[in-house]
Amino acid sequence: MSTPSRVQSKAATPGGYAQVMAGSGLLRRAAGGSRLQRATGRGALKRWAMRAVLAVVTLYLLWRLLLVAVNTVTTAMWFDSVQAGRVYQTMIEARILLFTAFAVVGGLVGGLTILTVRRIRPLPISPDNDTFRWSFRKYEPRFYRLVNLLGVAVPAILLGSRAQAAWQVYLLWRHARPFRTTDPLFHKDISFYTEVYPFHQLVVTLLLQAVRYGIWIAVIAGYWYGAWRLRRGRRKVTKEITRLVSALLAAYLVLTAYNYWLSRYGLVTSPRGPVTGAGYTDIHASLPGRYVMVAVAVVCAAALVVNAVRVHRFRLLGGTVVVMVVAAQLIISAVPGLVYHYRESPSAAKVDLSEIADNERATRAAFGLDGDISTVGFDSAHTVDAAHVVQLAHATAQASVIDPNQMSPTFNVKQQLRAFYSFKSTLDLSHYDLNGRSQDVAIAARELGGSAIPQPSWVNSHLVYTHGYGVVAAPTTETDPTTESPVFLDGGMPPAQQIKVTRPQIYFGQGFGPTSYSIVGQPTGSKVELEFDHPGSNGASKSSYTTYRGRGGIPLGSTVRRLLFAVQLHSPNVLFSSEINRASRLLMVLNPRARVAKVAPWLTLDGDVYPAVVGGEIKWIVDGYTTSSNYPDSQLTNLRAASATTLTANGASVAQPSSQVNYMKNSVKAVVDAYTGQVTLYEWNQQRQPDALLKAWESVFPGLVKPQASIPPALLSQLRYPTDLFNVQRTLLAKYHVAQPADFYSGSDFWTVPSDPTVSSSINSGASSGTTVPLPAKYMSLSPTGYGSSQYTLSSPMVTLNGRALASFVSVDAEPGPNYGKFTVLDFPSSSETESPSQVQNDIESDTTITEALTLQRGGNSSVVLGDLEAIPVAGRMLYVEPVYTQSNGGTSFPILRHVIALYANGRPSFDNTLGRAITDAITSMAGRG
Repeated sequence: MSTPSRVQSKAATPGGYAQVMAGSGLLRRAAGGSRLQRATGRGALKRWAMRAVLAVVTLYLLWRLLLVAVNTVTTAMWFDSVQAGRVYQTMIEARILLFTAFAVVGGLVGGLTILTVRRIRPLPISPDNDTFRWSFRKYEPRFYRLVNLLGVAVPAILLGSRAQAAWQVYLLWRHARPFRTTDPLFHKDISFYTEVYPFHQLVVTLLLQAVRYGIWIAVIAGYWYGAWRLRRGRRKVTKEITRLVSALLAAYLVLTAYNYWLSRYGLVTSPRGPVTGAGYTDIHASLPGRYVMVAVAVVCAAALVVNAVRVHRFRLLGGTVVVMVVAAQLIISAVPGLVYHYRESPSAAKVDLSEIADNERATRAAFGLDGDISTVGFDSAHTVDAAHVVQLAHATAQASVIDPNQMSPTFNVKQQLRAFYSFKSTLDLSHYDLNGRSQDVAIAARELGGSAIPQPSWVNSHLVYTHGYGVVAAPTTETDPTTESPVFLDGGMPPAQQIKVTRPQIYFGQGFGPTSYSIVGQPTGSKVELEFDHPGSNGASKSSYTTYRGRGGIPLGSTVRRLLFAVQLHSPNVLFSSEINRASRLLMVLNPRARVAKVAPWLTLDGDVYPAVVGGEIKWIVDGYTTSSNYPDSQLTNLRAASATTLTANGASVAQPSSQVNYMKNSVKAVVDAYTGQVTLYEWNQQRQPDALLKAWESVFPGLVKPQASIPPALLSQLRYPTDLFNVQRTLLAKYHVAQPADFYSGSDFWTVPSDPTVSSSINSGASSGTTVPLPAKYMSLSPTGYGSSQYTLSSPMVTLNGRALASFVSVDAEPGPNYGKFTVLDFPSSSETESPSQVQNDIESDTTITEALTLQRGGNSSVVLGDLEAIPVAGRMLYVEPVYTQSNGGTSFPILRHVIALYANGRPSFDNTLGRAITDAITSMAGRG
């Protein structure tokens, strides 16, 4: 029987209906219970999923906080290891203060705004026409705390993070020191622009950003909470949201008024005119325009305050914003543009002369060009007989046949000793007193190259192969006549040591990468020597091992410290390795330039870090600059472009950041011990060129920079004039040697830095590549005038704007002493038609004798490599010297000296096997022509 029949039959019996109804109720309850069970199960699953997500997010945040804490603690340990713990403490305190202060501001603005929006009575919202906002309002009570939290936390974190990044600006403002020189427009001390004004700009910018966050929150949250809407092109806005936005915009315009007031001081570095500084348009249009905009902003802010308090009209709010925008466009942009186009530009040769004069004075002062610069008219009227010129050339100049850009492979092959050692791609030039005479030398540290470590493993990479060994040096003026390779003063194993090195281990060097680290050291009395020191002497198979005995690095004796650095270095081996003991020390941040940058981040560092042997110990010397882009009227200069040379193009020298500077002083010499890693900063040249920025930083970090008088004499003799500063100064001297503003404006007497002729040489590149790279300045002992005694100088030729003729020869005394930093400018008259380096190179490559000889040299499996073209003033004319190397095309080939080319004045180039004969032939052949 079917189920309906059974039900009908039961219903016909007495009590059957009741039974059926009871059964139906049971069925309904069972079905309802099943649905409830399913719903409960789904709800539980959602709750567990939410809890899981929350747990994952919480764990992630805790992990990030742990990493931040570990990084902070381990960084503090590193600073303590270099006796600079107070430096890190000052940085952290400043960052915490700035973050807290502006996070509070951002949080208050955001929090008050979101609370105000939530209290606004909303416009009617229909679920039919506005589904999303209706759903948001329906479920908002469940997550309103999250909305409030986001309204406070997001502006707080964003604003605080931006503020703490500007800790240097804050500290410089707090410890400002006067320059005791004022600008010609506002008559304020220069320190106001370089140290005070940037902090005022920072504060106003951050406060404006905080108010912008408030406006964004008001508009976005106001939409979702129903304070305003836009439907079918028609808007509707509540009075409460109009009042709130009006108040926020009023605050924004008050800050904008102050910002316009501050921006007046920015006109002293205006780039509008022919030079940096306040020009005609800036003074007669932009400056009055700032005053007008201050008044406009204040009036508009007052109107918005009235609107917020009494009127509550959206049209008034919008109209005020329109007035402000239109006024800014007219007064700040349009009017100065018209004045410049129709008044200043057509008459710049007259109206901008005072600006140019101020710019010239300021630029020379800001870049150290207002001191001892001697300009000498250079001609051949006093030229003596050829024999005396030859004697003068050999006596006053140490012409080089060792090109530091080309001879590093030769150092590698001859002195590498093991594949895991390497030398810098470009050798460094220095000078040492040898046998009672100052000798120019090419020098390089034999550093550890991690990529060639045998059987690489964590132990080998970090515990065994930990350091390089010794330096290799050779005079720049000669080669071995038998091997045609450098005559090594220091090198080999056992090492020859005409420059005595008593502690040759190099634990800190330029070859180490940013993530490199070593773990060294054994307990006192231990006979275990795990670290590879150097290969055996005279080809012996038994190598020498050693143990680090210095006090550098971070002690790793405790388990807690090992755990911290295992996390920091992402290496569990630091925690679990049995080779690490209670006396182990962690050496990290091994690159000397990176160490100085970490200890003194307020310095701009020279790109050329060089080694020096000081009292038998190997030191790394890093030149530090104080820089600014706010020096009034000084010419803004791109630091990277002005310091770029062949060395930065090929990576031998670190390129400077592409930033604008108009103040640069070499006020700090930094020294890093290659064994201990200790960083020592010394004041430099403060008696001749006092630096207020340095004094301010010394006030921020007392005791960090030691006085110049404390420099040991052995170290003092190895200091030199820095490369990047000279490159920037020669770039500026190309224009700023012109004294008269009218001549400066015409630009007809400007010079330019010559391109490196060997880069685009058809011999070096196979075919003329057309590549132009600025010629690097050259360290060399020579006579700056071509007649007097020899000095260790940094020098560079300068050419006319068309690059065809030599315009001048600029040199600076690079050796510490009474004449350190003295510039000598040999000014060639335009009538002399002295050839530029590129023209000289063209003469060399066009000489049939030379080209035929080089063609023969290129035969077989060899190639010809030209060294750098050196310019040397001698007896009223220029002597050019260029070494010629040959190199086989094999994988382990290296250049050897084959010939030397010399050219005197505009004579024919000589071509010989030795430097001395090449110079003699060039001078005598020129004298014969004369």
